[in-house]
Amino acid sequence: MTVLVSQTRRGFSRVVAASVAGVLVAGSIALAAMPAHAIVPNFVADNGITYLLGDVAGEVTVVGYNQSSPKVVIPADVTFDAKTYLVTAIGNEAFWEDGLTEVVIGANVTAIGNGAFASNLLKIVDIPASVSTIGAYAFSNNYLATVSLHDGLTEINDEAFLDNELVLIDVPATVTRIGAEAFGMNALTSVTLHEGLTSIQNYAFWENPLTTLTVPASVKTLGRDLFYMNDGSLRVLTSVTFVGAAPTVVAAGGSDSSLGNVAGLTVHYLAEFEVDGGFTPGTWQGYNSVVDTIVSFNMGGHGSVDAQRLVPEALAVAPLLTAEGWVFGGWFSDAALTAKFNFAVAPTADVTVFAKWTAAVAATPSLVLDLGLAVGDAVAGKTVTVSGAGLKPSTAYDVVVRSTPATIAFGSADASGTFAGSGVIPAGLAAGAHTVTLSGTAADGTAVTRVAYFSINTAGVVTYLSYSEAQAVLAATGFDPAPLGFAALLLLLAGGAIVAGRRRSVA
Repeated sequence: MTVLVSQTRRGFSRVVAASVAGVLVAGSIALAAMPAHAIVPNFVADNGITYLLGDVAGEVTVVGYNQSSPKVVIPADVTFDAKTYLVTAIGNEAFWEDGLTEVVIGANVTAIGNGAFASNLLKIVDIPASVSTIGAYAFSNNYLATVSLHDGLTEINDEAFLDNELVLIDVPATVTRIGAEAFGMNALTSVTLHEGLTSIQNYAFWENPLTTLTVPASVKTLGRDLFYMNDGSLRVLTSVTFVGAAPTVVAAGGSDSSLGNVAGLTVHYLAEFEVDGGFTPGTWQGYNSVVDTIVSFNMGGHGSVDAQRLVPEALAVAPLLTAEGWVFGGWFSDAALTAKFNFAVAPTADVTVFAKWTAAVAATPSLVLDLGLAVGDAVAGKTVTVSGAGLKPSTAYDVVVRSTPATIAFGSADASGTFAGSGVIPAGLAAGAHTVTLSGTAADGTAVTRVAYFSINTAGVVTYLSYSEAQAVLAATGFDPAPLGFAALLLLLAGGAIVAGRRRSVA
């Protein structure tokens, strides 16, 4: 039996079409799920919440509140008579008209009963992932602007969020059913539905300024007048997009139709679901219908890019790609990569485009090392400048003075494989041969160095100076060959040291 109920609240005037039989059945089911108050004793906790000890050992249900505060916290558990119980349910009308402005729902609650928080002053609510069922009119007649729902929720019952101020809602993928009028009389401009939802009941989104809605492929039932009173002065719904085949239960355009008035509304579907999938070209169930196109992207083995669904006359957007060690060469219409795809022309049918790749040629690494010295210069305190290019992006470089190692500069190449830096040669170097080594990493991952060789006398003045070219370090030994002149100098110094040692020994 269908009845019309007239109601006014906060300046809203509505005419609600509801099935009395459906509401009674839903109410009786929800009530049966809640423990009967007379079965076992109840108790009142310190925060004014009344709990009922249910049939399940160790669990309690919230059944009432003494209105001691407009802000209430429903705990995960509560202790009574030296025993701790999990708070697993909020009973029917437990907080009805209690003047609540804030509520925190404990992490063990699995069911919220009919009218549990109806007719309060709530503006925000976070329903924890433990909750699987939200009862009929559970949060109706509040001021909710933000509601957070989480995976784990399976059913949103009739009028659950009726008559609030919601602007957007994201229904979790675990929800299978949205009840009648569940989100009616809000301010919704964005509704996100996910695969897994199977049923949207009568008047689910009535009196909301929605402009578009996408219906998941899993939805099989669309109730009547889902967008009732979203027409006339409020009419802004212009498109409904179906991801998959047409629902098997749907009311055709006209009086009490699922999608409302046919004027100004276009149904979008995919070519693969035409005829056999239930959709018909030109019109479907009395609504104007059009085929959207799909542009798919073949990445040629270099990752993946989401396909793009386009309404008629819309243009695809070319994804910009990168892959380490490869150069992207554009998008092509054929697998042989002979004809470039024209993104300036709207596709008229589903199409796959192909990415072209060529192997990148590794850049030759370049290292610059300048000690700022010449033979005859004092070495202490001199600034060493370094730079590099063609290196692996974001890899480290350092500058080390030897014979006793001392790092005088370090850093990292940027995203383009370049760097620049400086350091200071420390004072106190002993007379003899020394090196300054600049080390980095080439684009192919091999280590590269450039070395400056110099020697100083007892006064700290340079007597010899030469540089190597940038070269790869031998992998097995890490050996950097010294120039012949410097090697000869090392041998001469070593020989002199031996002779001096012998002379000292003889003396």
